[in-house]
Amino acid sequence: MKNPARTLLALLLLAGPAWGQAPAPQAPESGELRKITMERLLLADATRVGNRVVAVGDRGYVVYSDDNGTTWKRAKAPAAPLLTSVDFFDAKHGWAVGHDSVILATADGGENWTQQFSAPSEQRPLLDVLFLSAANGFAIGAYGAFYETTDGGKSWNGRKVIADDKHLNSLLKLSDGKLMILGEAGTVLVSADAGKTWTVLPSPYKGSFFGGVTTDDGAVVAFGLRGRIYRSADAGKTWKQIDNASVATLMGGSRLPAGALVIAGAAGTVLVSRDQGNSFVPLPTGSNRAFSKALLGAPNSLLLVGEVGARDVALPSPPR
Repeated sequence: MKNPARTLLALLLLAGPAWGQAPAPQAPESGELRKITMERLLLADATRVGNRVVAVGDRGYVVYSDDNGTTWKRAKAPAAPLLTSVDFFDAKHGWAVGHDSVILATADGGENWTQQFSAPSEQRPLLDVLFLSAANGFAIGAYGAFYETTDGGKSWNGRKVIADDKHLNSLLKLSDGKLMILGEAGTVLVSADAGKTWTVLPSPYKGSFFGGVTTDDGAVVAFGLRGRIYRSADAGKTWKQIDNASVATLMGGSRLPAGALVIAGAAGTVLVSRDQGNSFVPLPTGSNRAFSKALLGAPNSLLLVGEVGARDVALPSPPR
């Protein structure tokens, strides 16, 4: 039987140096973190909430920065295992998910968190979370895990949306309002009714997808193992493979306010697209460590999170 953590290991590229590095120094339960702590902290995901960046990772850490990653504070949160994903519906309300099917929630912009749900006996790590409103949200993960709430997380109900037990890695809302799930072995699911029913679509790739981003012109770009990138302009019905010279696994992406797409992955990989995902160019990072997410940082820079906490890298201006 498949190891429930295998997809997560691939997602974070931790099957080696990351687990071998020194543990993070003892950190306060909440409050400002020392630079050395952040440098040794593995972060699996991050999101921007207005001027704040909130990130989650190893040993249930939730950290946030109000100065584009120059300094960080640890949020007050209950003890939790590895957290893998974080999503905010608005400036105040957010959710984080992780191992043991744990789901945490915040109502104050990420400074204080409470546990809403966990199911450690099921041994199904949750890998992504998405809210369509303050009440309606979904959490997905290993072995086809799918949970939904209609009351802001006061109750979470599990159900099966795929016939087998493939890992469901990424959940995103498309520009036309449809929802898409990307997962193991090329899994592509689409819902046209806000998650009530799901349709399995033919996949362009038999390897795993770890993430996806939408473009300003309504397309979706999916990416994953071996550096594969695919673009669909019709909500997943058909796909076009996008050239990428690198075979480094790609793990997390964002669309920047100006419309550029950024994707981060193994071996210090960061790719940038300025043409709606039709082509990508590598961005030098000066690192060979894995990045799990790239998002907007300070002006003209990206904030990268991953194996070595958070760091920034200059983002060149688009050519004229």
